[in-house]
Amino acid sequence: MKIKLHKKNKLIKFAKITFALTLCLTITAISFGLAYVFNISKNIQFDEQIIYSANAKLHIFDNQNNDITKHNSQESKISLDELPSYIPASFISIEDKNFFNHDGLNYKRILKAIYKNFVTKNATEGASTISQQLIKNTHLSSEKTISRKVKEVILTKKMENKLSKKIILETYLNAIYFGNGAYGIDNASKIYFNKPASMLTIEESAMLAGMIKSPKKYSPILNYENCLKRRNLVLNEMLKDGVIANKQHADAINTKINIDINLKGKQNYYEQAVILEATKILNISEKDLALGNYYIFTYFDNNAQQYLENAVNNESYYHKNTYGNIPDSASIIIDNKTGGIVAFGGKSNYDLVNMKRSPGSSIKPILVYAPALENGIISPISPILDEKTTFDGYSPQNVGNKYYGYVSATESLEKSLNIPAIKIVQAKGIKNSKLMAEKSGIEFDKNDTNYAICLGGLTNGTTVKQLVNSYIPFANNGKFIDAKFIKKICDKNGKLIYENNCKQTLVMSEETAYLATEMMISGVKKGTSSKLKDLSFEIAGKTGTVGLKNTNLNTDVWSVAYTTDYTAGCWLGNSTGNAEYMLEGCNNGGTYCTLMLKNIFENLHQTNKPNKFTVPDGIEIVNLDSQELENNHKLALADSNTPEIFITKASFNKKYKPKLVAKSFDELKAVNISANIENNVVKLNFIALPQVEYKIVRINDDEMKVINIVKNKKGNFTVEDDKIFKGEFYTYYIEAVAKNHSTNTAGKRIRSNSVKVYLDE
Repeated sequence: MKIKLHKKNKLIKFAKITFALTLCLTITAISFGLAYVFNISKNIQFDEQIIYSANAKLHIFDNQNNDITKHNSQESKISLDELPSYIPASFISIEDKNFFNHDGLNYKRILKAIYKNFVTKNATEGASTISQQLIKNTHLSSEKTISRKVKEVILTKKMENKLSKKIILETYLNAIYFGNGAYGIDNASKIYFNKPASMLTIEESAMLAGMIKSPKKYSPILNYENCLKRRNLVLNEMLKDGVIANKQHADAINTKINIDINLKGKQNYYEQAVILEATKILNISEKDLALGNYYIFTYFDNNAQQYLENAVNNESYYHKNTYGNIPDSASIIIDNKTGGIVAFGGKSNYDLVNMKRSPGSSIKPILVYAPALENGIISPISPILDEKTTFDGYSPQNVGNKYYGYVSATESLEKSLNIPAIKIVQAKGIKNSKLMAEKSGIEFDKNDTNYAICLGGLTNGTTVKQLVNSYIPFANNGKFIDAKFIKKICDKNGKLIYENNCKQTLVMSEETAYLATEMMISGVKKGTSSKLKDLSFEIAGKTGTVGLKNTNLNTDVWSVAYTTDYTAGCWLGNSTGNAEYMLEGCNNGGTYCTLMLKNIFENLHQTNKPNKFTVPDGIEIVNLDSQELENNHKLALADSNTPEIFITKASFNKKYKPKLVAKSFDELKAVNISANIENNVVKLNFIALPQVEYKIVRINDDEMKVINIVKNKKGNFTVEDDKIFKGEFYTYYIEAVAKNHSTNTAGKRIRSNSVKVYLDE
């Protein structure tokens, strides 16, 4: 019994010591914490003038450091007194319910966020009030540190002590970003509903209040269902808070979202793309970006942008379909050396930055031809049989279900033929082809594993930026640069927080880039990109057309081209998916879309003509035997005996030039002759070669006579002899004489077999 009591006393003593130490450490930690906070607070100054002048203002600069946002309507402000009470109330209900009751900090919400972050082991749950958000973005940097959080709390308390809730809320509403270039409640109302904020209805106000958490995710244009659910959540919270009555709630929640989009003069696709890119770079929301007063320096070129906008606004490039509708459009221009996007725009109410569409055949250069050139599977002149073919159950067709027999790889690209493209990929497999495209910025879905992707049939499609960006290696000696809108970003204090390093990644050899370019130059001269051929400088290009199955309609058309200076592309299409907006057959990649692109390049290079593409040292012009190529569909080197007229010159990567040497002209080959009689006429048949002269000899009794001489003929040939008599025997043979040969074979003769005929009496 005494032993147990002794143990119990020891445990009590240990517990007391542990408690005392814990209490001591806690008091010490609190003391240090209070001292730390006190020390920071002494040096923190709250400037109420910053709040009074606060406005969602992004300073976006062009490549000459001119502010390109000074013209927009970000400065438009509205007083709370001008708004119906339910408008500010809708934001408070969803963003900060206790706004009018707390002192700037919502302690209950903070504890709840801490608990949730602890349970989920993911520190993503925020607890900022409207007041904290305003302080964070007007007085503090974007760094995520304990020191900054402490400063935020201290400044929030100071602001709450100096300014009224009305001023804080009014400033906040005038500084929120709503997407589509709309900063502040009044601008958002004008853009989405084409009216001032003072005229917003309850459901419209709730929609805007719901959007600010994520303007893209809850956009009424891009994500209608998400927007509707979020709006209804706001309405439910407003009902709970007593802001609206039951009938008002019922009427509002049963009303569809009816936007009256008004983007004229306000929608700036380039700026929207910059904002999206900045949020990804800084890993912050659009709302925080808009409130942060960042200085963003871009590659924007005012002249290039004007050329692009002139083209995309030119009505002659928009063919009306039978419904009288025109397609949406998008265009982009990239500087080849920096990867900087110098211009971007289009005509659409949709998200042209993130919109993904099927690229059609415009993806073939990077997905089909370049990987095959890189691996020596093809050269530009390689012959490929274009014929109706089924590939593992997949039966693609050429346009118009037309097939051309043997064509070169270049001709296949020029005509945008589908069968040869798949045969090329088949040689090494889809996985191998995708590797280069992925390194060049093309994204594939896990289901993109069949031959349909070779023709642009990607599950999710590509964005305009991704597709055009994938052509950069062709213009940049095989090196890919991830195209960017933003050159650098500084915070509101001028501190550099991001700079684009223009990293270049080698994705193909410079020889492959050159050969692919040579093929696409040919595509401009006599292929689907031929509307570019009148340009006064060297340009390479490829088109793409996505047809609607079993119709003469198209959903998307593309044209991409590049010079040594710029790579640019245009898209026309039906981003709605509605039948009445489909493009008619005459509106394909090679027509209006390419004309739009031509207009852009004409202006881009009106004063500074680009250089020609440089031939790398690894490229060799090779002499091929045209007879082997045409007759046997083989790539064989011409030998020293081959006459000039039977030589075809072609570019090769030295690494993969043909090793086989043709023997066409090493010796004169014998010819075989056959004969038949029709209507008292002897018909002599043989296969002729253009480099050989054929003397047709007839023998009757003791008479031998050359009845015909055949020159410069090719293929199956027939000679007729009607100078014969009935009841006579005639013998025929051909003497082949080498012409235009080298001295080794020139003048040599060889005799064919003999044939004997008899003409009945």
